[in-house]
Amino acid sequence: MKKILIVVTGTLLCVSCTTPDRLPVPSGEVAKVSIDGRPIVPITFVFTTNSPEATKFDNYQQMRKEIKILNKYYVDDKNNKIFKFKLHRYIPYEEFSKLHCDLKQQINQPYPISTETIPASVNTCFPKRTASKEVIIFIYDAYSTKWKFEDVTSRAFRNNGQPFILLDWNRLNYNIQAGSVHEMGHVFGLKHVCAPNATKRTPTNIMASAECKRGSGGLRNLGFTPVQLQTIIENYQRYP
Repeated sequence: MKKILIVVTGTLLCVSCTTPDRLPVPSGEVAKVSIDGRPIVPITFVFTTNSPEATKFDNYQQMRKEIKILNKYYVDDKNNKIFKFKLHRYIPYEEFSKLHCDLKQQINQPYPISTETIPASVNTCFPKRTASKEVIIFIYDAYSTKWKFEDVTSRAFRNNGQPFILLDWNRLNYNIQAGSVHEMGHVFGLKHVCAPNATKRTPTNIMASAECKRGSGGLRNLGFTPVQLQTIIENYQRYP
């Protein structure tokens, strides 16, 4: 498994007084919440690749499925759901290909991407978020010098409060170590954690990684710890 970019974590916030299924709303702010009290996180999917193998996933039905995956698996260590992820927009490849910005030249190309320039390209393509707390997930075809287009590296960027994810299309359908759920952890400020001696079939924390060279990232099927949850909520509250 290839490495995934680590993002910066924020200051922790105590949420010990909250009930498991109801998370705090920023003071003085009226936040949108679901009927069961979970904060809503709007998700925009942008399909950026026309790879023949990937095109079968470029449809509204698949995007709804990805939302269900996030809602099912983005949980704490007691299996309590944290957010209500909601499909906000879906931009298919046909529409993305007509955008007048250089993001098309930055990704899905036969050379490694530049993580330093990607945020500026994204901000040019999408200069203004259309919903509070919106997260954009770009579905793309990762490339590396070693693995070529067989690479499945996915990345998350906090982007000064306008977060986005680059998700390799092979990791749709909760495939390959909970790709979208893991990257959404990075979106809200989490770092990788080590899973000593883990194999690819070992149950591990959602943020587990082989990066520390002490074992595989494992299944990434165990929910966020209380400390991780604190970081998630604190960063959620910071985003506009």
